Amino acid sequence: MTIPSNYTNLANTMWHLKNPNVQTGTMLIELPADVGRAYSGYKRGGIIEGSEKFRKEVMSAAVWLFGIPVFNKLGNIACEKLLKLPMDIDYSNAKDGRDAIKDSIEYLVDQTKTKGLDVSELKKYVGKFDIKDVNKTVKNIKGAKQVISISAWILNCILMGIALPKLNQKITAKKLKENNANQEQTTLKTPSFEEYQKNTKEDKNISFKGGNLAQSIANLPDLFTYGINTNNTCRLISTDVPMIIGRCATARNKYEALEIGIMDTLAIYFYNFSLGHTEKLLRKICPTPDVNPKVAEYIANLGPEKIKNAITAIKQNDADKSIEALFGTAVKNEIYKQATFGKFGKINKFVKNDELKGIDKTVESLLKFIDEKGVIKNGEIDADTLKNFIKRTNLKGALFYGAGTIISFLGLGMLIPKIAYGITKIITGKDGFIAISEENKK
Repeated sequence: MTIPSNYTNLANTMWHLKNPNVQTGTMLIELPADVGRAYSGYKRGGIIEGSEKFRKEVMSAAVWLFGIPVFNKLGNIACEKLLKLPMDIDYSNAKDGRDAIKDSIEYLVDQTKTKGLDVSELKKYVGKFDIKDVNKTVKNIKGAKQVISISAWILNCILMGIALPKLNQKITAKKLKENNANQEQTTLKTPSFEEYQKNTKEDKNISFKGGNLAQSIANLPDLFTYGINTNNTCRLISTDVPMIIGRCATARNKYEALEIGIMDTLAIYFYNFSLGHTEKLLRKICPTPDVNPKVAEYIANLGPEKIKNAITAIKQNDADKSIEALFGTAVKNEIYKQATFGKFGKINKFVKNDELKGIDKTVESLLKFIDEKGVIKNGEIDADTLKNFIKRTNLKGALFYGAGTIISFLGLGMLIPKIAYGITKIITGKDGFIAISEENKK
């Protein structure tokens, strides 16, 4: 029997922000970072650079955050209509976890083969497709997902690395032509660009050398599709690298290319790793276990006796410390469900075995933390004391997350522009919108 749990607003909010399947958490960083970069551009190059930077960041953010999911969605719809394949199934690797694709197809062929899993999301496919060969259908679905994922990635890279930069440059060029040249030079705070251009030569022959991928070409479709469908960081970074190359290659001059390369390369850290590193550091300074907030509250609601017995069990060196051994199957299922953001237990969803083992470890660390902090007094645990302790633990986690978010958007919106603009100034000796030197020449 599952223990009922009413989650607090704090737990629900943090659970949503940390969910890798939605973009809300990233948008909390993205929006102020976009404003910060646009303002940094405005301070250096006036309204022309500020507006160009703002357009660039907003358009790129929309494609970066939603491009691959949208393209994947459209691809899945096309495959369902044209190839008659059920596509609302996670791409999976049987070596790392349950084979969600094969299990789902076996259920669609024979509705008694549920394996005790939630099949609600597949009921829409029952009787819709004529599946004669399970293995062949599984192979076709994997192949279709590979084509869709790689195509979505290519489209994303082209949009962010070539199409959007070119469009943005054309808008800037049009604005420059519409204004009086002398007035524009004053507005842009770049009165010395004409002199600068007398001493520089146009150089757009920028070359980029990629690594040798020959050794991994054979397995690339499977590895790539698996990576971007099961790892959010992998999905975002896989777009960043070709995007940076494309933006540098389409830059209006070599100095703009250098500036773009510096800014976008440094941004990879602040988008993907800064928040996590900040949280980890703060948890180390103020000892706090990294536990899913809903999981923490759910454990607190299990009751003092179960918590006390579980803590006693983990103190035994030879004891099984898995969640199922400590609390039973029903509790394990609910904790796994919340910790995987609703994926565990659904026949069409893929969860890695290592992820489940990691959840076991976080629960073990929470129980040890409860024991170390003296919540148990005289061999007893007060239920209200336990709940308040978990509430404070989740609140600290939220504050750490907030601090990480602030560090990330300050790095993206202020620190990175200062570094890049500073390097440009050192190299050129000019403090202005370096990109419009080519437009002025034209």
